[in-house]
Amino acid sequence: MSETYPLALQTTYRDLLDRHLRRPRPEVEGSVLEVTNSGKRYWVARRRIGASVAEHRIGPDNAETRARAAALKQQNADLGEWRRETGRLVAQLRSSGMPTPTIGTGKLINALGRAGFFDRGGVLAGTHAFGLYALELGVRLEATLAQTEDVDVAADRHVDVVADDRTSLSRSLLSLGLAQVSGPLEAHPVRWETDDRVLLDVLTPLRRSGAGAVFHDGLGVWAQALPFLEFSLQETIQAVALYREGILVRVPAPERYAIHKLIVASARQGSHRAKSGKDLMQAAVLIEALAEARPYELAAAYKDAMARGPRWRSSVAQSLSRRPDIAEVIAGVTG
Repeated sequence: MSETYPLALQTTYRDLLDRHLRRPRPEVEGSVLEVTNSGKRYWVARRRIGASVAEHRIGPDNAETRARAAALKQQNADLGEWRRETGRLVAQLRSSGMPTPTIGTGKLINALGRAGFFDRGGVLAGTHAFGLYALELGVRLEATLAQTEDVDVAADRHVDVVADDRTSLSRSLLSLGLAQVSGPLEAHPVRWETDDRVLLDVLTPLRRSGAGAVFHDGLGVWAQALPFLEFSLQETIQAVALYREGILVRVPAPERYAIHKLIVASARQGSHRAKSGKDLMQAAVLIEALAEARPYELAAAYKDAMARGPRWRSSVAQSLSRRPDIAEVIAGVTG
């Protein structure tokens, strides 16, 4: 049986998530300033994103612009107050031992959030998503299963961060100081690295073409196409990473993440075989917790995977043959 967090901490996290869902949204976010250029006065809003500062011009100095600037200042003041109160909740959860990202990964995930990646449907995947299930489910997860400096993000084909004149993810990443990392004979890099040596992998579901790297039009970057990934990108949920005042992200539903790990564990070959054991351990921890707290959701995710064809059923069966304890729990919620 998984150890649960005290109810008071679970309630605090739910309050934090609710506050993020009701976050003030200034029309233009940033410090509202009056500046002079070539003898002309005008108003701007400046906002730091990563290592760079984005400037939005509000308009020339006149009565109408000053009124709008005053309104924007009040909107940003409300946001500042929200950040202080929300940051207090984050500090409380961090001091209680709930999982938190490192400074390097927190900076990167925060920058992705500010670039609009999660608002547009992008998903935080991999081990960093797994770590957030401790908050979502209110259970303590084995620390070693949630430790990694690398960040995986995923996006289905419909995700579009370029729409409405927004910059591509590629330009956003470059402006944040990330550089592309090329592997041997890799024509289209899908990996990025920060100045802090944190790696970012961009993933997308495998298409029928079977190409290992595909250009994602909605992101404006090349992404690694992986089989079975579409399963975990359905029915995603929102969560808050405990960095600064918190980062509202989108992650796979825990039951879909768990079943997806059963699928990919049997598919890992060669140098990736070592990760198979970690996949199964993550699946086991989540399945145990879900069988107690959300058995119907777990059963539905399992039945969905099994209905997708013989390749899916074979992958799940191979993993369950290696972990009879997981198979027993699954049988208990689906029988």
